[in-house]
Amino acid sequence: MATVTIQNLTKSYGDHQVLKTLDVTFQEGEFVTLLGPSGCGKTTTLRLIAGFEQPTSGKIWIGDALVSDEHTLMPPEKRDIGMVFQSYAVWPHMTVFENVAYPLRIKHVAKTDVAERVNRMLSVVHLEQYAQRFPNQLSGGQQQRVALARALVAEPKLLLLDEPLSNLDAKLRESMRFEIKDLAKSLGITVVYVTHDQSEAMTMSDRIFLFNNGEVQQCGSPSEIYNHPINPFVADFLGKVSFFGGLSENGQIYLHDWEHSLPDPHAAVTGAVTVGIRPENIRLYKGDGDIQGTIEKLYYLGDTTDFRVRIGKAEVRVIMDGASHNKFAAGDKVALEIQDMMIFPDDNVQEQLRIRT
Repeated sequence: MATVTIQNLTKSYGDHQVLKTLDVTFQEGEFVTLLGPSGCGKTTTLRLIAGFEQPTSGKIWIGDALVSDEHTLMPPEKRDIGMVFQSYAVWPHMTVFENVAYPLRIKHVAKTDVAERVNRMLSVVHLEQYAQRFPNQLSGGQQQRVALARALVAEPKLLLLDEPLSNLDAKLRESMRFEIKDLAKSLGITVVYVTHDQSEAMTMSDRIFLFNNGEVQQCGSPSEIYNHPINPFVADFLGKVSFFGGLSENGQIYLHDWEHSLPDPHAAVTGAVTVGIRPENIRLYKGDGDIQGTIEKLYYLGDTTDFRVRIGKAEVRVIMDGASHNKFAAGDKVALEIQDMMIFPDDNVQEQLRIRT
């Protein structure tokens, strides 16, 4: 296992700064996800850790070894890392066994040890019965497991994964999330994982670093970032949310388009605000209530029902369990209960949301 320490790290290409000052530490055995939209700096950060790029300024340590700064660039093969790419990059002319054995052969590991370690790793990724097959005889998920086994067979201190599941179909992608997470924990290695998929980040991570525009917007556990986003960009990127403009005064928030007020439980922000409400944090009931609306549309998705409810000038999204599809219909008058909401100062809210791609 290895700690990764990043200090005052920047990266520019000419006049374009793609990574602003980054100061983070990834702990031994931690599963860290770098999450964000395209062009936000997450893959650049991974490439800097791997040694494929040199910092414009700042330093990177893997364990106690300084591996990168503006004057130092330890090559990737000297860093004791494993890496898995989006494209798998398994060699088509080699069998599964030979693909996995390759990192050991270039290190001149004894033949008997090679066989033992490769077979053990193939067992870990559930591919021992495919050892003599070629990649074109495997499914996408099996090829991805070959790439994982090859990255792990040399027992690296650090595993780097760059969008490794994006080429898989949805069902296989979901199952592979759990396999990678379980494998990393069973081997006790430090993992840095790059993705733009918030479901992957939520499922797999000990901590998420959410990037945008070359800098980290927020870091924390999935529950911390999801339930306590620091700004509207974070709330919008990680999960579903609807935003409404309002005015906070005297413990009440008046929502302009709703033409209605809500109690402000904390009264931490006064004046112009933007209120974010996740659709799963609203409940619908038939009958009277403090907030009344009309169901305009509803979509049955099996495990959930997705409603659009009209309140004043606003359309409010509500997500409830699938069985609720049978309890309500378009045109029903309903009462709404707001179970939780997020309140942000209105300054620059639209600018924060605009920079998401």
